[in-house]
Amino acid sequence: MQLTVGICAYNEEKNIGHLLENIFLEQQVAVDCEVLVVCSGCTDNTVKIVQDYAKKEQRLLVHVEKERTGKASAINDILSNATGKVILFISADTLPHKRCFERLVSKLEDSKVGLVCGKPLPINNSNSLSDKLVQILWQSHDYVFQHLSVEGVARHASEVFCIRAGIVDKIPSEMINDDSFIALTVKRKGWLIAYDPEAVVSICGPKTFSDYFRQRKRVLIGHWQTKKTTGDSPQHLIYLLPLYPKKVIKLLLGLCAEYGLVTFAIFTWIEFLINLSTLPTRIRNKVVNTWSVSSSTKEVVKP
Repeated sequence: MQLTVGICAYNEEKNIGHLLENIFLEQQVAVDCEVLVVCSGCTDNTVKIVQDYAKKEQRLLVHVEKERTGKASAINDILSNATGKVILFISADTLPHKRCFERLVSKLEDSKVGLVCGKPLPINNSNSLSDKLVQILWQSHDYVFQHLSVEGVARHASEVFCIRAGIVDKIPSEMINDDSFIALTVKRKGWLIAYDPEAVVSICGPKTFSDYFRQRKRVLIGHWQTKKTTGDSPQHLIYLLPLYPKKVIKLLLGLCAEYGLVTFAIFTWIEFLINLSTLPTRIRNKVVNTWSVSSSTKEVVKP
């Protein structure tokens, strides 16, 4: 199946070159593949890096938005201009592991599957509080992804996912969590969502507590916005708890055993505080579609 790879980039000069090298050299994309990078209001060298790469790689297309209007705008640019039968979205600050793209696309051979997502793997491996929080968070996400995929009820995506072209034509311009909105749309149209834990992509989670708090707040407001817009809730532990209480409790006990009672209790308390911090936005019933960047997530990512 002809593939379009879509990348939304805002000030990604540290990683975008490495990602493009990975896509064209390590992922071994086909000769008829196109890679479309949308650079949104970049103020660093992102545009120059991508345009210079495009001079030597004709499969690379560059769209430049002079102003940063939000990721949804870049997503819609990709959706409306992609020529492939499959569109693979990957975050600009990530790095896929060997055969990641191949594994994702191959799962679409199942005619019932409309979207396939891979496994984000944080490079945060220190004993700092922020790194521990990131580790717990993504380990719980991995469990939720795997479990709901096996049950056939998954309705979420991740930092790398592919979708059949034509299922989703456009997303609301103000949407924060584009991946959850796309996944819920796919599910609502009767398609299955698959998860491949072997299709790994390295990510850098927040390295400071303030960045972690800011990023999680944005995501949680995005969940609220998605539910408000679609009427459906993105998958997360709170969503999973009433459906599979024993399995959720087993997961929580496992995380507690691995990271220690104190660390896990701190993680739970912080999640509660972040949820509490979203209340003013919910009460005002107004969100913004551009957020301040968590700068500590922009370190050079290596598999």
